[in-house]
Amino acid sequence: MPPPRAFADDSILPLVRTQVESQIKVRDFSKATVALQPAEFASWSDARSELMVEAKRPLKAQLQAELSQTTSESEQEEIRAAFASREKALEHDIDHKPMECNIELQIAYNFLSS
Repeated sequence: MPPPRAFADDSILPLVRTQVESQIKVRDFSKATVALQPAEFASWSDARSELMVEAKRPLKAQLQAELSQTTSESEQEEIRAAFASREKALEHDIDHKPMECNIELQIAYNFLSS
C-alpha cells in the first residue's frame, strides 16, 4: 500500500488557492489597534482633573476648618504645609491607582463584501 499523499500544491486548483491566500491575507489583524477614551470627558486629562477636584474637596474643607481655628500666622503656615503634603500624597495615589478595564471585542468580518 502506498503511503498517504500529503496535501500537495498540485492537488489544489489554482483559483481556490488564490482565493484562500487572499482570505488569509485580508484577515491579518496583527496591526489592529484599540484605543480607550473616557466616556464622560473629552480627554484623559479632563477625567484626571475631575477626579482630583472630587478627591481634594473634603481635604480643602478640612484645611479651611483648621485654618479658621488658628490665629497665629506661623501655625497657619504649618497647617498649610501639612495639607500641601497630604494633597501631594493624594495626587500620587490617584495617579498611580490601578484601574481595571473589562472589554468584550466582537469582530464581524465578511470577506465576500470586499
